[in-house]
Amino acid sequence: MVLTYQRVTTPTIEENQLLLLADPSQRLIDSYVPISTVYAANDTTGLAGMVVLKPQEPLTVEIMALAVIPIKQRRGYGRALLVFAKQWAIEHGYRTVRIATGTTSLKQLYLYQQQGFRVVRVDSNYFTRNYSQSIIENGLVLRDRLILERAIVLPNLPIN
Repeated sequence: MVLTYQRVTTPTIEENQLLLLADPSQRLIDSYVPISTVYAANDTTGLAGMVVLKPQEPLTVEIMALAVIPIKQRRGYGRALLVFAKQWAIEHGYRTVRIATGTTSLKQLYLYQQQGFRVVRVDSNYFTRNYSQSIIENGLVLRDRLILERAIVLPNLPIN
């Protein structure tokens, strides 16, 4: 799979629909997209995924949304988006990449941990506080958010 990444300033309808798969609140998407860096990932057939990167603390960037077209899920696209996000973070001087997911988002949690992210915090009742409707995932009501981080370790460069 070869992906090309295009910076997005205003998501198209199709791109916005994809972002809603990662975050079902249009209100929240509208709050963070304008202050984030957004990329669309395209393969030979068109839009494959989206990633939204928002600066947090001086050396931390948070992946606010990561979404893959449903028919392309479980084929390595999510992993490729995470690798892209890490590389982008390195190029922009960040030392930590953060991502959050629900406690019932089992596939996402597995992928993030595979890619070196570790749980650093639990935000209890995040989804019941911030979403007007209940989110049911894997047969469970989603309540709590897990915050995961991955430190960026740069290779030691030889001193001349």
